[in-house]
Amino acid sequence: MMRPIIQTATFRSARDQPLKNVLVYAPTVIWIQSGHKQLQWRDQTLEFDSNHWLIIPANQYLSFINFPTKQGFFSKALTLIEPPPQDWLSFEKTSIQVKQPKLKPSTALKYGFNQLFEMDHQGLDREAQKHMVLSFYAQLKAEKKLQLLFPAHSDSLKEKLSVLLSATPGDAHNLEDAATSLNMSRATLIRKLSAEQTSFREVLTEIRMGYALSLMQEGKALLDVSLACGYQSQARFSARFKQQFQVTPNQYIQTLISN
Repeated sequence: MMRPIIQTATFRSARDQPLKNVLVYAPTVIWIQSGHKQLQWRDQTLEFDSNHWLIIPANQYLSFINFPTKQGFFSKALTLIEPPPQDWLSFEKTSIQVKQPKLKPSTALKYGFNQLFEMDHQGLDREAQKHMVLSFYAQLKAEKKLQLLFPAHSDSLKEKLSVLLSATPGDAHNLEDAATSLNMSRATLIRKLSAEQTSFREVLTEIRMGYALSLMQEGKALLDVSLACGYQSQARFSARFKQQFQVTPNQYIQTLISN
């Protein structure tokens, strides 16, 4: 399967919605439309609303609470799979570890985000999509904000594997096919993932847990979500979900339902 250019998602809640250890596998911009998000970032508590983007580089785990207003909580997430040109990036000694992943977007950036978010539904040619993403990066670069998404050069195999699996998270993926898609042997894939302190199964499980959130957002039945994520037992799926996010699937579903 051809690698996507971007991926988009929406998230809603009608009640306070706490989640921990949510993997952001590729550079992502989150724009809250209503309500606000309280994020635990390093040793800080950061607040986000419609005036401030959450702008996250790859391979980050987020712990947060989504707080609804009377209209509920609603956010849009734009995941950027196609990277900018390497010579656009300036990898300084400063690290994202000491920067807040927070940006008050300009009118130009808001326009670019909205154009990209609707791009998947317009039937654009792949090259046209690449140019639109490049335009968004160009605006970030002009405003000296591109490094928030790309703070360091990344050769992370976990990131590449995550992007590969996230295109079809419900499929019956196996290690051999993934290795072939990444142009390496099975043994090399295992060895390199081990060097990054992870494994094929761990990456696939985390991608599927994120997929489970999106399926529950769509109102899918819990058994259907379990099966779609590769679990024949709803109980085993629920246990893994709680281990990942520190809430049960039923607790998460309750946040989607108004009183």
